[in-house]
Amino acid sequence: MSDVSNWFGAVAAAYARHRITYPAAFYAAFLARLPANPLVWDCGCGSGQASVDLAEAGARVIATDASAAQLAAAGPHPRIRYQQADATASGLGDASLDGVLVAAAVHWFAGEPFNSEVRRVCKPGAVMAWIGYLPLLLPEARLQAPLDAFHNSTLAPWWPAERKWVEESYAGLVFPGEEWPFPTGLWIERHWTLSELMAHIGTWSAVQRSREAGIDPLPALQAELAVLWPDAGTAPLTVRWPFMGRWGSPG
Repeated sequence: MSDVSNWFGAVAAAYARHRITYPAAFYAAFLARLPANPLVWDCGCGSGQASVDLAEAGARVIATDASAAQLAAAGPHPRIRYQQADATASGLGDASLDGVLVAAAVHWFAGEPFNSEVRRVCKPGAVMAWIGYLPLLLPEARLQAPLDAFHNSTLAPWWPAERKWVEESYAGLVFPGEEWPFPTGLWIERHWTLSELMAHIGTWSAVQRSREAGIDPLPALQAELAVLWPDAGTAPLTVRWPFMGRWGSPG
């Protein structure tokens, strides 16, 4: 099992509860480009957040991940088939898919082996989308400042090298085909207490790597934010992430 599978497998249950989902408007735009009742591969599905949303929006979904623990935490759905597989060796049939979705995961396996697998399994005219989100934004500068320091300084030694692709909105990664302008102006939004925010931050790969080294960075951040957060952290505040991605037709 790869390091990535280990990091996220270790927090599979928390990941399933506290990772965020993606704008419904994006799923509508994605499925509008596919035939009716499409078959979509959710690659690197984790605990299945995007898989469930795709299925609810009308797709049949084959959801794969390298981590058995992540798949065990995924939510069942009659239109989803979960299976353990590597992104570069999916086990799917040639020219069998109408679409491919990679949600907050392509930076872990992007490259020609994955792109070749996508070309192999996609039908002519299929659609692929890589989606994700940029660092979260809190509603007040006094809260944002310690969070930015935590993200950019405290966790700096622990972010995997692949993280740079996320913060660049996947720019620089080779897209395997014709690319289209990605939808703009979409946001992910939640209303969270401090404890809910901290639970989400606890799923970050850098936090997992730090904890593996014997350093838990969260208590200090929580203590710092608690004195600034309304009602000592119990009031729900609006948390927002800029939604980003790339999409097009593999070829």
